[in-house]
Formats: sequence, structure tokens, C-alpha cells
Amino acid sequence: MAPKAALVVLAAALVAGFLLVRSERRDAHNAEVLDTACGGVLPRATVRGLLPGDETWELHGELDLTGPSGRGPRTLLRCSVEWGEYGRLELAAVPVLDVPLSGVRPRDILATRTAEEPDWATAYLSATTQVTAGCPAGLPGYPRPVTRFRVHASLVHDDGSEIAGAAKEVRAAVTAVANHVRERGGCGGPAVKPSDVRPPPEPVEDPDEESGEVVPSCRWFRPELLDGRARGRDDREPDGVTGDDADVCSLRVPRAKPANRLDHFAEVGSVSWRGPLLPEVRTAYGAELAALSRAPEPESGEKSYTLAVWAESSCSGARTLSRVTVGTAAAALAADRADRILAAYLAASDCRAVKVLGKVWK
Repeated sequence: MAPKAALVVLAAALVAGFLLVRSERRDAHNAEVLDTACGGVLPRATVRGLLPGDETWELHGELDLTGPSGRGPRTLLRCSVEWGEYGRLELAAVPVLDVPLSGVRPRDILATRTAEEPDWATAYLSATTQVTAGCPAGLPGYPRPVTRFRVHASLVHDDGSEIAGAAKEVRAAVTAVANHVRERGGCGGPAVKPSDVRPPPEPVEDPDEESGEVVPSCRWFRPELLDGRARGRDDREPDGVTGDDADVCSLRVPRAKPANRLDHFAEVGSVSWRGPLLPEVRTAYGAELAALSRAPEPESGEKSYTLAVWAESSCSGARTLSRVTVGTAAAALAADRADRILAAYLAASDCRAVKVLGKVWK
């Protein structure tokens, strides 16, 4: 063989050897990334099929705070596997938290309707796919029970556009992460299945406003309970919130036959508290609850009168404290209708073993 030809063969062999070594090192590095990412729970064969094998993968933002130690975090688990400047696979698990209350009075609870959720809580809406999983035993570390969490994932190009077929491809990874969180958190309940993982729902501003329907927590009220008429287009819409620990309704009732210029509207409010809110309610309303034993005597000469009626009961199996307020231009009307309105509210809420605690004028 000529010297020049031999050199060409040798150079080719060296290049091939170098490429082979580099390929083996890349494969070993990528395997280590898969072993580490998201607490090491990702299904390796599935994820390896999602990522380009001829690129070097890099792990970013690795975080695993699942399990019983420490305070309940905003993010339970997070990881991102990126390849060069071409794309990335992102996964995250976050608790589903109620908007924190600033108090237990109706105005505080109603304020949660307009509160904006943080970005980490709404990121699933722009993800490729997601699942909301139950945790009946409650995730550890939170001051109030957290019985749900959400896992979401995105498989995207570097410009943020979704990779074709990504939703189906990442389903197994989302399932594995969800069950990892369940097991580490001692959640109990059924395991998450791949069929549970779906694309995120389309955002809806307010389904009740869109349909023109009354909010669920106010549907118990009938206008005839206060000689009212049907709400017109220009009348204020009922405002309400239905939550795990409290339901609130606030509404204005147009009067069918006003007795005077102050009698065009009556005001009705209802609120029920359950579970962990009960001690705080008794503190916040301590003075009012202490006054319930007195005979209700309104002060004369007022432009309007509001009567509050309290009751204890068992609603849908939960110990409940309820308060209904009736505001009218005439004290006699509020006094005459308050018990009837309270009974209608509790009946619609499936409440039993009702004990009326008393009334107090506000």
C-alpha cells in the first residue's frame, strides 16, 4: 500500500474511532440524565424515544420535594431535559391549592372569585398535556388539607412550538411522575392511568356569566320569599362562591310592590362554614354569637333593617355553621320572613339535625 493511501486509511480510522468514543460518551451522559431526571422515575425507554439520540441532553431545573419532610412547597417536582438549541421536555407537579382567604366573613370569601392565581398554578393551561390527581390522605406539610395535585408536561421546539404528536408521546412520563408523587406523599386512592392524562382544558372566563345562569350557591333563593319579582336586565346579579370549606351568596331582591321609596330592594345573604374554618368563624363573630340569646329588638327610625339568623346542622354529612341575613326597609318584614328563608336555604343545602341558635339585629 502506498504511503499516502495508508495515511488516508489511518486518518479515517482515527476519525471513526473518535466519533465512536464521542458517541459512547454522549450515550452514557444521556443515560445518566434519564436516570436522574424527575427523581429518576421517568420511563427510560419511552422518554429515550421522545428525544433525539444524536444530540447531547442536558438536565435543568431539577427539583424533587415530594415526601413527608419539610413545609408544603409550591412545586412538588420539576425537571427539564434540553438538547442543544433544538427543543426541550419539561415536567412539573404542583399542588392544587385554594385561593387563600383573608378572613371568613362573606366579603372575604367572595373576594376569592376575582383573585388571580400565580403563574405556577396556571402553567398547565399552556402545557402539552396534564392530569389532576387525587390525594385522599392529603399531601404533607400544608396548613390546610391539600387533596389534589396536578402534573403537566410540554415537549416543544426551542421556539416554544409543540412537537408533532407530543401529547400522546409524553403521556407515560406524566403518569409515572403523578404516581411517584402519590407514593411519596402517602396519598392513597387509585393510581393514575395513562388514559387519565389529557390535553389541558380550554379556559373559560366564567361559565355562569357566559350562560346567564345564577351562580350555584345562590340558586336556593326564590324571589317570592320576600315578595320579590324576577330580576331584570339592569338589576344586580347575584354573587356567590362554592368552596370546600365555605359557600357564600349575596343577592339583591327587587320588590314587586314597594311600600315606599326605600322599599324597592331587599338584601339577602347566606353563608355556611365547615371543617377547619369553624374555630375562626366563632372568633370572628364572637360578639354577634354572644348576642343571639337576646330578644331581637331593632332600633326605630332606621332607613333599613338587617336581621341575622344562625343555625348549626349537618349538611351533606359535615358539621356546619350557617348564617342568613335579611335586609329590608321594614323591620317587620325581615322578622316575619327570616325563619322561612333560613329553612329554605338549609333544605336546599341538604342540611339535617338543624338547631337554630338565634337572631340578632345588625
